[in-house]
Formats: sequence, structure tokens, C-alpha cells
Amino acid sequence: MKELTGSASGTTSASPAQAMALLEDIDRYPTWHPGVVKEAEVLERDAQGHPTKARCKLHVERGPLTRDFDLVMSVHVDPSGAIKLSRIPHEAADAERFDVTWRVDGAPSTRIGLDLAAQLNVPRLVPLGGVGDSLAQGLVSAATRELASS
Repeated sequence: MKELTGSASGTTSASPAQAMALLEDIDRYPTWHPGVVKEAEVLERDAQGHPTKARCKLHVERGPLTRDFDLVMSVHVDPSGAIKLSRIPHEAADAERFDVTWRVDGAPSTRIGLDLAAQLNVPRLVPLGGVGDSLAQGLVSAATRELASS
């Protein structure tokens, strides 16, 4: 297992509510970042309509890492400005982890931040330095572009 971490942030002229709406609409991720998010589907929602479980197919091709991920993610939406997606293990012995946390802050302009933390089963000799930051920056850039075009 190898650790993969990354973070990125960006600003947008969209309101914090517009940014949260985009990031919470997991079904739309493939429309604004199709190079990485191949499929996304909300499987369950809470009583307020927030997603609580989603299925995602991701294609990661950064530096030495090329891999497809079929993930079932738990989703926690904090309406005050955070959305956390965490991979649900396939079985008890499954040690892989993939967590994505979006943060939206509206002061003074709307800032979108993303933190990525993963534990992946990749060969020990595959260097992962910078891969997490590159992946995080790609997601943030795609989200801010989508908000600018909306």
C-alpha cells in the first residue's frame, strides 16, 4: 500500500451556494471533468435530498500512475461548506482508502478547496510524488471552469 495525498484551491466569482450546489450534484461530475470522472451516480439521499452514497468510476492517469477505480463512496454534506466523499471498503480486509473533501468558503470571494487522501494498492516502485496534488488541482480547476461557464 502506498499513501497518496494532495490538495488544491481556487477562486470563483460564483456564490458559495452555487459552488456547493455544483459539488453536491455528483451525477454531473462527468460533464465537467470527463477526463477523470467517467461515471457518477447518486445511489442514496437523506431526507433533505443530500446525497449519502454514490458510485463513481474514475480514470487516473498522472505521471507513472494509470489506473481505473470503481468506487462506492459514502457522502457527507455539511451545508455550511464541506462535502466529504469516502470510499466504502469492499470487505473487512480491504485496506484501500480514497477520501475527497471539498471545502467552500465565501469570504471575501468564493474559494473552493480540495483535500485528497488515499491508501492505494500500487507497486512499491511506482513513484507517486506530486500525483495527488496534480489530481486535486485538476478537479478544482474543472469545478471553477464549470462555475464560470454557468
